[in-house]
Amino acid sequence: MPRLSTSLLLQAYNKSKLLPLVLRGARTLESASNELRWLREHVQSFKSTSPDENRQRLLKLCQRRSRGEPLQYILGSQPFGELDIKCRPGVLIPRPETESYTTYLADLANSHKLISKVSKRNPDKQRFKELSQSLRILDLCSGSGCISLLLYSLLSTKFPKLQIFGLDISKQAVSLAKENLALNVKAGHIPQSAIEDTPSHPPQVQFGIADIFEKFPNNIGQFDIIISNPPYISRDEFNKQTTRSVRNYEPKLALVPGHKDQDVFYRRLIRLHQIHLSQVLVMEVGDAAQAIRVAELAFEMNYTSYHRAPRVTNRVEIWRDDPGHHGAEEVRVMAGREIRIRGRGKIRTVVLFREETDKHPAHRVKLNRRVVERLDEPDVVQVSKELARSRGREAATARKARKGVRLSKGEYERLRGQPRRTARQEPGGFGRSSWV
Repeated sequence: MPRLSTSLLLQAYNKSKLLPLVLRGARTLESASNELRWLREHVQSFKSTSPDENRQRLLKLCQRRSRGEPLQYILGSQPFGELDIKCRPGVLIPRPETESYTTYLADLANSHKLISKVSKRNPDKQRFKELSQSLRILDLCSGSGCISLLLYSLLSTKFPKLQIFGLDISKQAVSLAKENLALNVKAGHIPQSAIEDTPSHPPQVQFGIADIFEKFPNNIGQFDIIISNPPYISRDEFNKQTTRSVRNYEPKLALVPGHKDQDVFYRRLIRLHQIHLSQVLVMEVGDAAQAIRVAELAFEMNYTSYHRAPRVTNRVEIWRDDPGHHGAEEVRVMAGREIRIRGRGKIRTVVLFREETDKHPAHRVKLNRRVVERLDEPDVVQVSKELARSRGREAATARKARKGVRLSKGEYERLRGQPRRTARQEPGGFGRSSWV
């Protein structure tokens, strides 16, 4: 990190004796001036009768900032849309770029433009069209809960039966996310229905602890949207390219994958998109090079089998920092496929839209059987009667389809004389079994 010039420090000192301290953390005079103003306002919010006490408090805060401590940790919060997200050391600070693509995603959902992006070949397209009230969203690596909470604040009016699950491996992050949920409900930024918990109405926003590389303890069912801001910075980039503020104060767990493969989280996210039959998968990335790698990975994983999950093929889009900017759109060819790049600014997000799904109905029936409605419950609970009836009809259709298969008389006699057989899944067999 380059040193600050003496002339810049003198210029700051002439404006305020405290400004050079803040400048060491902010690095630019304009940013330092804004930060000093926010620090003053923060100190004035404390009830104190002594001006000396306020001056000492302000000096200590400026000294913390001069050491590179993030302003959000010092102030204790960060605006995120209309929300106020509490920030605490050990949990990643929300970024403006994350707010931008989260807002854009909500705008697409509210205007039903996500539906037009779903291919006609998608077996769930009709169901997606009928989602006038219900929408299920899974937020992985949820951190402070900022994405889940902003999505709920923007979508809850249009989708009264909205349900959002936020999962993170960090107990500290999950605890802070729950705190942010309660604080924003109390402040009136989020409707009370987000935390309302009755036997017939579970909370619509819930946070829980989970390692996405492990099998989830309970069946959380099918989701319409999966969104994630995973760790994506390599160890080398973390040590050489991140700022002192990020490197020394923000949690490495939320920034750097615990694996030598920098893109390891994206392979797992694409698998979960496949397993949980989501219509849309939104993944934040670090730069253009990583976006290209993730897009190519998505194409490579098209039509690949995974245990008993259906094969899925996806269409890929890339969003920049401001994806909603009108008129900023281009099409590029990657891995022999056309990819639409939206918005202006740096490349920020890779988005997958599910197009085709193999052996879809049977997997969906199994996926939506006895789904948990509360993340903190050890036992699986029954779903609503309306959803249960719908799933029952799907199961009956699947049974009728299976009964439609008839053996010839010769095949029947041949199998009848053989010993009892059991089905075994062959590697890559994707639901095809062999007799043993």
